[in-house]
Amino acid sequence: MKLLASLFVALTLISLLGFTWWTRQLSPLDPSSSQHRPFIITLNQSASAVSQALFAKKFIRSAGTAKIYFVFSGLDKKIKAGTYLLSPGTDLKNLLISLTAGPRDIWVTIPEGWRREQIAARLASNLENFDTTTFLSLTATREGRLFPDTYLIPTYSTPADIVDIMTATFNRKVGPIDDSTLILASLIERETKTAADRPLVAGILLKRLQAGWPLQVDVAAQTYLRTGLPPAPIANPGLASIEAARRPQTSPYWFYLHAPDGTAHYATTNEEHNLNIDKYLNR
Repeated sequence: MKLLASLFVALTLISLLGFTWWTRQLSPLDPSSSQHRPFIITLNQSASAVSQALFAKKFIRSAGTAKIYFVFSGLDKKIKAGTYLLSPGTDLKNLLISLTAGPRDIWVTIPEGWRREQIAARLASNLENFDTTTFLSLTATREGRLFPDTYLIPTYSTPADIVDIMTATFNRKVGPIDDSTLILASLIERETKTAADRPLVAGILLKRLQAGWPLQVDVAAQTYLRTGLPPAPIANPGLASIEAARRPQTSPYWFYLHAPDGTAHYATTNEEHNLNIDKYLNR
């Protein structure tokens, strides 16, 4: 009996100590603090990584406790990327819940080669009450200069704010560029599949221009039978396509096509090109 009584007392003490420890881990790191600081969650960041970052930034007492709470509460599947304003004066439960309620800023990815209409649709699907009409009006002459990237955008941003963010990024990453080079880059972006193809296709298109040939570019119908570049960029190219337009690769080729598997095949004559069409496309 004495042994059972001692065991009961020991288990009770352990449970009490465990409860006290767990309660302390859930309590605010600094209960007296009312200061709020920004905390960024990146795209697809795991609950474990978020827990470690919260601990490193001195918002919580324990990364391990946060990870456990994330998993057992199911909050790990509800984390939303973006920027939050957090305080070490907030208890762990409410702090973690706030990371699932929606951020002040959200991450939005704009893929390379998208047109401004596609960009507007992506923004409208991520931002409440986004004014697509105003965005399209503001970007009517900005096609090609809406730099494709992953942006952290404040949820309260106006279309004008976002246009400024994207064009400022273009100016910073691309620098000065003439219109014809940017137009060519937009064609390369939509015409090519890989980074290796881009300089080669750029060289082919420039040769056709210099020879007075129609560009015969499928992605821009107005260039298929007419000579010269389109009047404006047809999409928003990434850096690789812009660099290819700036530094085209010289080759003996005049023709190219992409097989269904995405591989490029080049030809020096129309006869060779027709053979490639029969071999890779007419199957």
